Amino acid sequence: CLEGTRTAIIEEISQWIRATNGSQALLLCGEAGTGKSTISHTIGSKFEHQLGAFFCFDRTFAAARTPSNALRTIAYMLGIKFPKIATELLAIIQANPNILESTNILELWTALIVDPAQVMAHSGQQVLIIIDALDESGKREDGPRVQLLSLLFDRLHELPEGFHVFITSRPESDVIGHLQSKEVLDTHPIQVQYMSDIQDTNDDINQYVCSRMMKDGVSGKLKEHECKILAERSGGIFQWAAIVCTSLIGPGKGGISISKRFERFMGLNPSSANDLDALDELYGFILNDALDVHDEDVMTGYRSIMSQVLAAFEPLSQATLQRLQTEDDEDTVSSVLSFLGSLFTGISKSDNVQVWPVHTSVLDFLLDEERSKRFKIDLGQGHELLAKGLFHVMFKNLHFNMGNLESSYIMNSEIEDLETKLSNTLTPEMIYACCWWDLHLQNMEPSDLWVQDLEKFFFGYSLYWMEVLGLKKKIHIASRAATHTISFLNNLQGRMEYNELKTCMTDILVFIQVFGKAIITSTPHLYLSGMPFVPENSKLHTVFKRCCNAQHQAAFSSQINDWPDQQVILRGHTSHIAEVAFSPDGRRIVSGSYDSSTRIWNADTGEAIGDPLQGHSHFVTSVAFSPDGKRVVSGSADQSVRIWNADTGEAIGDPLQGHINSVTSVALSPDGKRVVSGSADKSIRIWNADTGEAIGDPLQGHSNSVTSVAFSPDGKRVVSGSADQSVRIWNADTGEAIGNPLQGHSNPVTSVAFSPNGKRIVSGSYDNSIRIWDANTGEATGDPLQGHSDFVTSVVFSPDGKRIVSGSWDRSIRIWNADTGEAIGDPLQGHSNSIMSVAFSPDGKRVVSGSWDESIRIWNADTGEPIGDLLQGHSGFVSSVAFSPNGKRIVSGSYDNSIRIWNADTGEAIGDLLQSHSNGVTSVA
Repeated sequence: CLEGTRTAIIEEISQWIRATNGSQALLLCGEAGTGKSTISHTIGSKFEHQLGAFFCFDRTFAAARTPSNALRTIAYMLGIKFPKIATELLAIIQANPNILESTNILELWTALIVDPAQVMAHSGQQVLIIIDALDESGKREDGPRVQLLSLLFDRLHELPEGFHVFITSRPESDVIGHLQSKEVLDTHPIQVQYMSDIQDTNDDINQYVCSRMMKDGVSGKLKEHECKILAERSGGIFQWAAIVCTSLIGPGKGGISISKRFERFMGLNPSSANDLDALDELYGFILNDALDVHDEDVMTGYRSIMSQVLAAFEPLSQATLQRLQTEDDEDTVSSVLSFLGSLFTGISKSDNVQVWPVHTSVLDFLLDEERSKRFKIDLGQGHELLAKGLFHVMFKNLHFNMGNLESSYIMNSEIEDLETKLSNTLTPEMIYACCWWDLHLQNMEPSDLWVQDLEKFFFGYSLYWMEVLGLKKKIHIASRAATHTISFLNNLQGRMEYNELKTCMTDILVFIQVFGKAIITSTPHLYLSGMPFVPENSKLHTVFKRCCNAQHQAAFSSQINDWPDQQVILRGHTSHIAEVAFSPDGRRIVSGSYDSSTRIWNADTGEAIGDPLQGHSHFVTSVAFSPDGKRVVSGSADQSVRIWNADTGEAIGDPLQGHINSVTSVALSPDGKRVVSGSADKSIRIWNADTGEAIGDPLQGHSNSVTSVAFSPDGKRVVSGSADQSVRIWNADTGEAIGNPLQGHSNPVTSVAFSPNGKRIVSGSYDNSIRIWDANTGEATGDPLQGHSDFVTSVVFSPDGKRIVSGSWDRSIRIWNADTGEAIGDPLQGHSNSIMSVAFSPDGKRVVSGSWDESIRIWNADTGEPIGDLLQGHSGFVSSVAFSPNGKRIVSGSYDNSIRIWNADTGEAIGDLLQSHSNGVTSVA
């Protein structure tokens, strides 16, 4: 703050910081533009000696400024400031290096902040932590934001005396809701100061205006009484006054003096409106003053450039924006932006400074037609114009050896100062174009007019584009772009199907699956290792041969007819993998392991997405994706269930506690709103997937461990199988048992499932049999399905509900008629050890099996004949297998600590192992 302003509120905050008793937290709450951030920076400067950490959330950089990163940053800053804390942090990290990779909010809070902070207890040292713009910490419904709010308002008392946390935020509903929760009010009340209650605001704004508009060097200075009038007109909104001053000092329309412009501003009357209306009126006035709104050419240029500024996925500089324009638009950027320096950063400075609204209220105004009216910006137009410019840049500049590498035989990591060299060869607009063009395409209306550019790009420039992505370690974007292109083509309304281009996209997906890691490791291996193994009969072979230069034609001399056998091997777990599952869109895989972690993988490239999902303290036994693919649920031998954000890897809320023994099986309801868990404590629990709260009491009735649970297709019932030899059906709303236990098995039940229509249940047991039950009456349908000579380990209905497949320790798979219970054909023989997992393909035409003989087999579900050879590559028991949602891939988990992805058509493995586990994988889906 300007010296002499905001003295009352700053003194009040200062007294709170100096106090040895009272609340540990103070929330400064106010609407947009009222000066909260300015006050927070002033407090940080005033208490520099006590300031331990300062973190500012920013919607513009949301990807980097996540709640988990906030806690890591705060811990780092505390360690830099206070050597005692640094020593404690070092010891904690040395004892548990994985803590730095954790995305669990509570775990980070406890391990990196609360525990190290205890060394400051009774030291007499005052420690200040400032968190600015809490309202910009993510979307209100995001799990990490919910957790952070809960932590800040419920658990600050865990910090030692002498720690104070100063927070600023807009008064958003979830912030106020947490603040007013009974738990906070009753136990650890937080001091709150509202900006609207500050008495000396107008005097402070007057002093601020005078300091800017009366100092020497200001062209057309205002007189003191004019400054007072401007301050009064501000209505107590600092942002209003600041923008008016910036606008008056900056260039105005030619021929209009600063005094005339001042008079026009004074025609506004924000004091009679609320804060938002006042800012809206001001923003509209500035735009009216800067633009000739009656000149259609002017307004067309404004909408064009402004839509690109706001549609960009990361802020772009004027220079970059200019180079993205077509030749017909050479001067548009500067002509539009040069008079808008009061609303946008980066305009009055160098052309290489990123341009972005000075305040989030400007962005909100421009995107809301009701508020901005004629100045409303259409993001769809911006996406289309940027896509046009990005293709223009790539067509003009993509070429062989984009990094000017001197050797093809060293790894990227071995190239000295690679990033510096790339900054000289890859321009900002080229990097942006290669990384973001597909997302702009995805966000605009599909049109056949873009197909020509897409064909030109993929058929002529795709190799050089992949070079750039490899050099920037972003090769996964190629898979994303291919998928988005297929989706774009499928959404076109014309009669053309563009099958050739779609085929090329499919080939690119496989190419990245197989060679993505090699390209990231050493970009020249795009040519040395990738191209020689592109099948000769593939569309990609033709494309690559067409766009590569003569010296690489030899790469196509080998006669390869099919993609390499192994598609992807996922490595990273350090123990057995218990279960794996595909996301609903087939793009990701989740795995749970005996190493206590859960991992999410890119199913196209085999790369781990983010850090391991750490939080469980014992084996992860079961994992599943939510139907919308946004969350992952995991069950563990630590007796808890956890829910995770599938995009960020952050834990959503606290662990779901209640079981008193290992959680053995978890599943999500079809609407994704509930989680069911079965446990070795003999109970089933149902949880609210949004809040983590238990719904009702435990479902009690089994007399031994619950081994398997599942929701019915309508989500109204739950079925459970148990080691007590019974199956039970439960009302998912009330938790009441429906009917009596389904009795008939004479040994533990290992696997249960509902039929697709929810009318029947199938169960497999260690008594070597399968049983089918009427889901409404609980009666057995027919006799047991007999034929296996050892334990039945896995059972599942076909997608049409007419067949059942079972796997057994007798080394065979059997397919049964679900209506008659008759075996269909002979046993499917071919494995040399116990079968642990079976699954139908989505179309019901194939069956996949995983075995302790370390192999996977694919079978024709109609004839029972094996399709192709054994899928070999694992070096340990295969514990879990599953088809992808589109039926084109198979995922397998093994006791060799790896996950593998296979081509379901050829039986060939895709790419490298997906590794991260260090012990066996036991289940996948």
